[in-house]
Amino acid sequence: MSSKVYRNKKIGEYIRSGAVACCITGSTYAVVNHHLIGNGYSGMGTKAPDFLQMALTHELHQELHDKGHKSFEKKYGRTQKSMTAETMAKLHADGVVNLFDFDLPDWVLSEMERLAYV
Repeated sequence: MSSKVYRNKKIGEYIRSGAVACCITGSTYAVVNHHLIGNGYSGMGTKAPDFLQMALTHELHQELHDKGHKSFEKKYGRTQKSMTAETMAKLHADGVVNLFDFDLPDWVLSEMERLAYV
């Protein structure tokens, strides 16, 4: 029996609204939400929970999928985990979500701490 993965459409909608800047460029133009892949959160027909998303421009999102997440992370010097933590810290600060309502993996708060968000 599989467990239900957390879904919340308002997280992706808020990221796409332009209120959240791209984690790589800082642009708020044509920003899309990307669910964390790899790191134990992807597989055939699966998607990470909605609280594990990051903001990327459309072009960078396409590049990540085309080139693969490892190549993308190496090229830009940012991990998906750090970008997810950055995006979710912004959503929490803006009152879109309360991160303490989720059963977050330990690495999320560790990344936020490392990025000086907590």
